[in-house]
Amino acid sequence: MEYRAGVVAVVGRPNVGKSTLVNHVVGHKVSIVSDKPQTTRKRVLGIATTDQYQMVLADTPGMHKAHDKLGHVLNESARQAVSEPDAVLVVVDVSRMPGKDDADVFELLKREGWLDKKRSKVVVALNKMDRLSPDRVQANYDAYTKALGEENVVMTSLTKKQNVDLLVGLLVERLPVGPPLYPEDEYTDQPLRDLVAEAVREKVLAKTREEVPHAVAVTVDSWDDHGDRVDIMVSIYVERDGQKAILIGKGGSMLREVGTEARKDIEEMLGRHVFLDTHVKVRADWRANPRLLQELGLMS
Repeated sequence: MEYRAGVVAVVGRPNVGKSTLVNHVVGHKVSIVSDKPQTTRKRVLGIATTDQYQMVLADTPGMHKAHDKLGHVLNESARQAVSEPDAVLVVVDVSRMPGKDDADVFELLKREGWLDKKRSKVVVALNKMDRLSPDRVQANYDAYTKALGEENVVMTSLTKKQNVDLLVGLLVERLPVGPPLYPEDEYTDQPLRDLVAEAVREKVLAKTREEVPHAVAVTVDSWDDHGDRVDIMVSIYVERDGQKAILIGKGGSMLREVGTEARKDIEEMLGRHVFLDTHVKVRADWRANPRLLQELGLMS
């Protein structure tokens, strides 16, 4: 069997399971996961390497109706991701009725030629099949295969690991023959600082609700390596004083919980002891400010 290697753009509306899928296929946590929309804020590469293939999965922000500058930046990131990959994986939450966000994803693929000449390079994963009755599963599968062809559609459940290997096989078939694009021991292109910042943000997302998760950004301000220990200083940005108070919590309880849980994940990631110093700061309306988006690493 000839070795295959290439890039697969992973697209879909928010909260359909794109990041969970990428993490599972890669075998490492390269994208944080939460039940909040727009958890993924920029393109993240996850690299799955075997003795038969190297599949570079480009996890993208969920396509959605943008309400601020950050929203437009996230949508543009998804659009750029489908401009020149070797294949495209569309992840659909089959347990929900199709909405405008789903339509926007397929309209984007149509504009870029993926539903015409390049249709054979598209795979649609109808995810969360475990939430439906067998009749509903079959009806939804029939609807998508009628439009796209049976060879391009697969029902999946990441929760129960159903048909994931089949999905990977379909994607590998669509990769070009060629040598690996990255060294075999790399599983992401993200710098360690970005992985640490995202680990902290994931804990914030898990512990907050309403407007707070969407108003949070995280940066690593300093990184002091002491051999068997790393001292890391992190800033957590919000847009309002009220959000800052919520995130700090009574007597600093919320911030301590975030720091403790994030530190455990970071220590596992780095294989060393970590001293994590977290601070909450206010940057008013940063999501609407291009300059602040650039400073926070969310816009080039």
